[in-house]
Amino acid sequence: MAKLNSTSKQKEANELLSDKIADKPLNVRDRLNSIVNDIEKSLKYKDAKITKLTSEIDKKYPPQSVNRGLYDAFSAMSMDTAYSLYLLNNNSALIIELQGALERFCLNALNDILPINDVAKSIITDAFDKKTLKDIAKYFQNWALWNEDDVKFAIELTNLRNGIAHKNAELVSRSKLVKSNGQYRHPESIHSLMSKVDCSEYIVRTMELIIKASGLATPSFIKQPRLHARYQIYTSLIGEIYNLFLTNPYAQNGNPLFETYLNDRLSKAYVVGSDELVEQLQEYRKKVLLFHKALETRNDDESIKLHSEFGGLLHSILVIMRKDLNVDLPNREILEEPNLIDVKQYIKKSNGSFIQNK
Repeated sequence: MAKLNSTSKQKEANELLSDKIADKPLNVRDRLNSIVNDIEKSLKYKDAKITKLTSEIDKKYPPQSVNRGLYDAFSAMSMDTAYSLYLLNNNSALIIELQGALERFCLNALNDILPINDVAKSIITDAFDKKTLKDIAKYFQNWALWNEDDVKFAIELTNLRNGIAHKNAELVSRSKLVKSNGQYRHPESIHSLMSKVDCSEYIVRTMELIIKASGLATPSFIKQPRLHARYQIYTSLIGEIYNLFLTNPYAQNGNPLFETYLNDRLSKAYVVGSDELVEQLQEYRKKVLLFHKALETRNDDESIKLHSEFGGLLHSILVIMRKDLNVDLPNREILEEPNLIDVKQYIKKSNGSFIQNK
């Protein structure tokens, strides 16, 4: 606790007497009208405050930049209350709003990214709901989303919020964000102190930390173009190759466009896949064309024999796809293995072509 000198104590008392007693009516109705006048007076400076805040935003997030788009999107979803309090010069409530928005966003980001199933999610949620921004700020530095200055700001914002919420004028006046002398003690001094603080910078800093923290909840494939491409192609292809393309319209009734379609589907994986995957897919292509030919020619024995060979080949393809994805996303198994389609339902022949049994 900072040592309080008599001069500072007398100064604080005089300021409170002037602001709360001498210059304000005591009658409740008149006092409420006086507060309305204060609100209207604060709005007379709205243009200057808007200019100041937008100038701070433009410096950090230049107009037309990608990051400015992120700022505008996040602020539209979460900053209207903060902006209202800023224009009213109610900085005490503004700090509580900013810290609350940042803390909740960070907790939600952790809850979303960490759980692996519903049971784990409930445990993680219960654990983190008892945490505060001071408890979790360091995690974002460990993930290289925040730097040391970001963590210090988050903690300082939380300390200031706590001082305001708990009516601790000393804590508020000692805050680095308030830049006072630490000599205030009376709860009613807090609003007077905070009304002198330019909070435009703190709005932008809070939004900066929210945007940085959003990187935690961003899927890795968005950050890794190769992973993104492989993920999209592999997940769209895996089901079809396990179905041996039997459910595709191009494969029906001996369609001559089937091979063209097959080449087109596999070629995308050839472009993004590893050499090992390309080799296995080319083997699959040869075998699946022979399989469809056997079905067309009513060669049941050959059809069943080829079908029996797909299980091992397809599993090898799946393992290689997982390995390709793990290059950019280690220790995550994100491809489920489908069941190989049962060929028996396609053995029935009709007019020299195969159809699916009902």
